[in-house]
Amino acid sequence: MEDVDIAQRLKRSPNGKKDIHVILRFKSRMTRNRVLRQSKLLRAKGVFVREDLTPLNHEVFMSVKRKMSDEVKSVWSRNGAISYKDARDVVHRVEWEDYQHWLDLPWPKK
Repeated sequence: MEDVDIAQRLKRSPNGKKDIHVILRFKSRMTRNRVLRQSKLLRAKGVFVREDLTPLNHEVFMSVKRKMSDEVKSVWSRNGAISYKDARDVVHRVEWEDYQHWLDLPWPKK
């Protein structure tokens, strides 16, 4: 707890899920980066860690994740920069110039 500046628990989601969502603000960027680097280990224990993105970055992140799910294997962000791994395991960084392309793609039909 000495590394956490403030912690806030969010309300339960509208669909009634009982997942606990907590926002943490770390005292140092080094600690935050260390936690983000360990996110794979935490995920194995049922703890999911993600950055708090701006609304635009979050929309682009979700577009990359959902709009071409057959071609995109995984998506992540570090320091606000969005990256993804394609089906051939090649890592790509989503550049600012590509944002509109991802936003303009149609959402998949349910």
